[in-house]
Amino acid sequence: MHNDTLVLRSLIRAIPGVRKVTIPNNIQQQTHNNDSNSERIIIIHHDASVHTKIILHALESAGHSAFVRDNTTTTSNAVITTNVLVNESNHNNHNNDPNQNQKCWVRSSFNVQGVCCASEIPAVRKIVRPLWGVGKVNINLTTKVVHVQHNYIQIQASQIAQKLTEQGFPAHIYKDGAATVQGQIQFGFFWVLSMVSIVNGIDWFKYFGLASVLFGLPPIIIKAYRTLKRCQFDANCMMVTAALGALALGQYDEAASVSFLFAVSEFLEASATTKARKALSEICALRPDHANVIHPISKEIVVVPADRVPLGSLISVRTGDKIAADGVILEGSTAIDESSLTGESTPAHKIVGDEVSGGTINIGQTQLVVKTTTTVEDSAVSRLIRLVEEAQSNRSPTEKMVDAFAQSYTPFVIFIASLMCTIPWAFGTDIGRHWTLNGLIIVVIACPCALTISTPVTYAAGLAATAKRGVIIKGGAKLEAMGSVDRVVFDKTGTLTKGKFSVTHLEVISSSKTRQEMLELLSLMQERASHPIASSLVQAAKAEGVNVPRQMSVTDHQILKGEGIMAKINGKIQVYVGNQRLFNRLGMLELLSPENKNLVEEWGDSGGTLGFIGSREDGIIGMFCVKDSVREEAREAIDELKEAGIEAWICTGDSDATAQAVAKEIGIPEHCVNSQLLPEDKLQFVKGLKRPRPKKFALCREKRYVLFCGDGVNDAPALAAAQIGVSMGEGAAMALEMSDVTLMDSRLTKLTYAIRMGQRVLRTVKENIIISFVAKLLIIVLTFMGKMTLLYAIAADVGVMLLVTLNGMKLLPNTSFDLVSPRRSRRGRAIIKQRVGIGTNTDFELVRMKTSRSCSDDSIDSFEPDVSEII
Repeated sequence: MHNDTLVLRSLIRAIPGVRKVTIPNNIQQQTHNNDSNSERIIIIHHDASVHTKIILHALESAGHSAFVRDNTTTTSNAVITTNVLVNESNHNNHNNDPNQNQKCWVRSSFNVQGVCCASEIPAVRKIVRPLWGVGKVNINLTTKVVHVQHNYIQIQASQIAQKLTEQGFPAHIYKDGAATVQGQIQFGFFWVLSMVSIVNGIDWFKYFGLASVLFGLPPIIIKAYRTLKRCQFDANCMMVTAALGALALGQYDEAASVSFLFAVSEFLEASATTKARKALSEICALRPDHANVIHPISKEIVVVPADRVPLGSLISVRTGDKIAADGVILEGSTAIDESSLTGESTPAHKIVGDEVSGGTINIGQTQLVVKTTTTVEDSAVSRLIRLVEEAQSNRSPTEKMVDAFAQSYTPFVIFIASLMCTIPWAFGTDIGRHWTLNGLIIVVIACPCALTISTPVTYAAGLAATAKRGVIIKGGAKLEAMGSVDRVVFDKTGTLTKGKFSVTHLEVISSSKTRQEMLELLSLMQERASHPIASSLVQAAKAEGVNVPRQMSVTDHQILKGEGIMAKINGKIQVYVGNQRLFNRLGMLELLSPENKNLVEEWGDSGGTLGFIGSREDGIIGMFCVKDSVREEAREAIDELKEAGIEAWICTGDSDATAQAVAKEIGIPEHCVNSQLLPEDKLQFVKGLKRPRPKKFALCREKRYVLFCGDGVNDAPALAAAQIGVSMGEGAAMALEMSDVTLMDSRLTKLTYAIRMGQRVLRTVKENIIISFVAKLLIIVLTFMGKMTLLYAIAADVGVMLLVTLNGMKLLPNTSFDLVSPRRSRRGRAIIKQRVGIGTNTDFELVRMKTSRSCSDDSIDSFEPDVSEII
C-alpha cells in the first residue's frame, strides 16, 4: 500500500502547476461488494491553469480509474483544491498492461429521453462521467443520442442505461459496443472454421460459413440498403450481391469469405484514413487554452481563457508554458520551441525586443513577460489552424476524377455481371452455375475501394508531411499542382532577400534644408509607412540623434504603389519619398546636378536600392541608398530548382542594377530578371508566363504551371494570377490570404521541398492506379481461365487495397504531429509525454512506469520524488 501511495503521488506531482498532493491513509472505502476493489481519495492543490482532465488522464493512462468528486478555489492565491477518487482494483487486476486495457474500450450509444436542450447536457455528463470505467461522453441534442466511451470489462452498456434511468433520464441501448466487438470475434471465428473445408477438404465445415455470414453480413446489408435508398450503388451493395449469390449457389465458405474479408477491408480503410487525417488535423489543437495575464494595477497574475486576452496585455510565460498570442518580449531571454509552427526542431533564442508567435513554447529556464500585439484569433497559430482547416476541405482534381470514375463504371460492371449471372442458365444448370460464379467474382473484383481509399489517404499524407515541415498547402488540389510546376517567379524584397535594410548612404543635396531638417521630414514620413525600408530610415535618423518631430502634423498620407509615399506636412507642404520612377514622373530627377547624377549611378552599380525625398517647393532635398542582404538559403534553393529542371525568374519593382546584383549572387540568369515593375506589371508578367491547359485526361496530360512567391501587399495581384501563389510566413496578411501555400518560417528551401512532395504525391497516385488496374485485369483473366474463386478474388481485392494504401501512407511523417518532448525524473520514475499541440499545462500522457530491479538506489521503495527534481 505504501508503494502505491508513492506511485500515485509521483504521477500527480510530475504535472507542472501541481503544488501539493495529500493521500490520507485513513480514508478508504470498499465498493462493488468486493474487498479487492478499493478506492481512495487524493487531495490535490494546483494552479488554475491545471485542468482536472490532466490529472485524470495521467492516472487513467497508468491504469487507475479515477474521477473528480469536488473542487474548490482559494481566491487569495488562485489555488484550486481538487478531490479525486481513485479505484485501484482496475489497476491491480486488469491494467498491468495499459495497452491491453485500451483494447477493452468501446463506444456505445443510448437513446435518452429528457435531453431536449443544452441545459440537460451537464446533468447527463455528471451522471455518466464519474462511473467507473467511463471515458468520453458526447451528447447529440438533435437525435437525443448519448455516445459513451467505456471499458466493457469494467462497466457494461446496460449498467450505464440503468444509471441514467435511475437519475430521471430514461435510456435505451441504441448500440452496444461490447456486443459489436464480440460479434466480430464470433464472425472471424466461424469464418476460420469454414476455411477448413478448403484447406483439409472436410466438406461439412463449410456450413460454419452460414454462422459467419449471420454475424457479419447484416451491418453491410444495412449500409447497402441506405445506399440504395439514395438511388446509388456502392461497394456495400456489390459485396451483399456477391455474398447472397454465393449463398444461393451453396458456396457458404465463399460467402463467409466475402463478408469477413470485406469487413477487414473496411477496418483497414478506417484505420488508414484516420491515421492520415489525424496527422493533419492534430495541428488544430495548437491553439492555446489559457494565458497568465499580469493585472495592470495589482500586478497579480490572473489565469484567463486565451481568447479573452485583450490586445496590448502583459502576459507571463513560465518555463514550459505556451505563448497565448503574438507579441514582443519585454523581460527575459530564453529558448523558444517554434517547431509547431515552422517544423524546425532547433529552438530559437529570444531576447528583449524580439517578436514571438502565439502557439510557441518557452522551453528555456527564464520566465518571459510578453506584450501582446495581436489577439489570439489573429495570431500566427490561429492563422495556421485556419489554413489547415481549409486544406482538409479542398479536394484535388484527381480525387474528384477517381470518385466520378467509380460512380460511372460501377453500374456498367453490375450490368455485365447481371448478364453473366442470368443468361447462361438457359444453356444448362452447370453452365449457369459456372457463369454465375464468374459474374460474382467480377462484382467483387470491380469494387473501387482500392482507388477511392488510397487516393485521399495519399493526399492527406502529403499535406501532413508538408505541414509538419512548416509548409501549409491549401488542400490536395494545390499539392497536386505543386508537382506540375516548371516555372517559379520570385519577388525580390523580403523573398529572395531578408527584407531587413541597412542604410549605406544618406546625403542632403539641397541648400533649402539642413541635414537635421531633412532627417526630421524623412522620419516623419516614414514612421507611417509599411515598407521594410521605412523602419531602417527612421532608425538611421535616430542614430544621428534626430527623433520624429511631434510639433509637425501629417495629413493625406498615401502609398503610391511601386513608387513610394506622399503626404502634406502642416497642411501645406507636399512631400514625397520614393524611388527613381516617382521622381522621374514628377520631373525632379532631371534637375539633379551632374555630380549627384554620377553619385546615383555609383550607388546603383553597387547593388543598393536608391531613394529620394523632395517637395514641390524645394525639389529633391536628399537622397539615400539602402542595402538588403540575400537569404542564406536562397542560392541553395535556386540550385535545387535548376536540378529539378524548373526555371527561376525575378520580378521586382527595384532598379535593374539592384535586381541583377541579387540575381548574380544567387545564380539566376540575366535574361530571367525583370525589374522596375509596378504591381499591375507583375500581374501581366505572370499571366504572360502561363500556358493554356491541355485538354486531355487529367492525370496523363503534361501540366506546366507557374508559381509566384512573394511576401508583400504589392504581390497580392500576382499571387492571385499565378496557378500557385506562395507567401512567406513573415509577409503581409493580404499576401497570406491570397496565397495557396504558406512557408511559415519563410525559408526558401521549404519551397523546393513542397515541390518535391507534390511530385511524389502525383507519382504515388499514378502508381496506385496502375497497380489497381493491373491487378484487376489479371484477376479477370484468371477468372475466365477458370483459375479464380470468390475467396481468392476478395483476398486479392483486400490485398491490393492494403498495398496501395500503404504505398500512399509512406508519405506520412515519421513522427506524428503530436510533437513530444520526453521528460524524466532524475530517478527514472516516469516518462511524461508533453503534448505540445495542446499545451504544457493542459494535457499529459504517461507513457510507461518502470522500476529497475538492478538499480537498488533508484528503487521506488527508497525514493519519494519532489517537484523540484522533475526536469
